[in-house]
Amino acid sequence: MSNNSSASGTSATPFASQLGEIADSIDVSNSLTVSLRRAINDLLHRANSAVNAATASVLVRDGESGGLKFLTATNAATDALLDLRLPPGAGIAGLVFSTHQPMAVADVANEGSFWSEADRHTGFKTVTLLATPLRGENELVGVLEFVNRPGDPPYPPFSPQEMDRAARFAEPIARLAEAFEIAGLIESLFNFSIRNSLMTQSYEQRQAAEREWLASNPAVGAHLELLKIWLALRDIINSGDAERKLCRELLESVERFARNRSAGMGQFGF
Repeated sequence: MSNNSSASGTSATPFASQLGEIADSIDVSNSLTVSLRRAINDLLHRANSAVNAATASVLVRDGESGGLKFLTATNAATDALLDLRLPPGAGIAGLVFSTHQPMAVADVANEGSFWSEADRHTGFKTVTLLATPLRGENELVGVLEFVNRPGDPPYPPFSPQEMDRAARFAEPIARLAEAFEIAGLIESLFNFSIRNSLMTQSYEQRQAAEREWLASNPAVGAHLELLKIWLALRDIINSGDAERKLCRELLESVERFARNRSAGMGQFGF
């Protein structure tokens, strides 16, 4: 018996180590976001052409503080831009994000709110600029920017017609940017959940670890409640047929309530 126990004891450590290696190797990163980024890039290039700008970029919210970060751009300096973070309210993009209003600037040298760090990091020289807000379903998710014109300065300012074109592209780009943000969080949560299920023994421990991950991850931000609901639904779905049926009925009731409430508000002109 002692020999068998000893054998079990010695095999437990390599097994735990093997599980750790497997957990470390699991990575579903980009499985959801890669196609969304491609779609955003495609729309951004089309928008850049329609507005007749030299380059365009998408900035998205950076946490809940009001800061911004670059998601993508059409020029060769995209990688340098991705490392930048705009403090809350910084630059014309920050002003557009905070006021929810578009801006067109003929010459940024005469605009005191211009944030020059992007030019300093990329070697690019911004002269004329158009920025319009990216509105998601219920909130602002970022800013769409167009910079300069093709060719050499002096550049003509962006026209009202081009501002309208930018606004038309902003809506679908905002939807894609919001989906990209949520997909990135789900990828991270998937990775964590899979590793957690390998390394944690009890169901209660796994649930507690996931809740802690959500609470401590600054990127979760405004999507905390959404991800909590998603985890709760996942657990209910895995509980059994009766639980799934009850959950579906409850969700259908909530959907009917929300639809009727929206119709009632529209009737009274809200």
